[in-house]
Amino acid sequence: MAKEIKTIDYDFENDIFFISNGEKVKASIDIGDFVLDVDYKNLICGIEIMDATENLGIDKKILKNIRSIKMSVNYKTNHVYVLLIMIFEKEGKEVNIPIPLTLDLGHKVPRKEMLVYN
Repeated sequence: MAKEIKTIDYDFENDIFFISNGEKVKASIDIGDFVLDVDYKNLICGIEIMDATENLGIDKKILKNIRSIKMSVNYKTNHVYVLLIMIFEKEGKEVNIPIPLTLDLGHKVPRKEMLVYN
């Protein structure tokens, strides 16, 4: 079952994009321009993207008008794979943005999780 994304925020002035499922954050992990929030179950509960227009390849004006977003998280034994799937209000098209990250969150068994905002 998909978890709900409760917060989507785009700071137009500072070009920072943020999504969260609202879980209490145990730790934040900085990987370059990406900050992953990890909850007490060692699952990703949010992501903050600095220089979002450059890192996502999406114009600032379009980022302000996201109609829906999904974040798929695949946990492997030694890495995490994050995929953002965004639909924009003006263009009505779906854009997939893969964010492959290598970090160990201590997962012994692979699993997949989906977070959705509509």
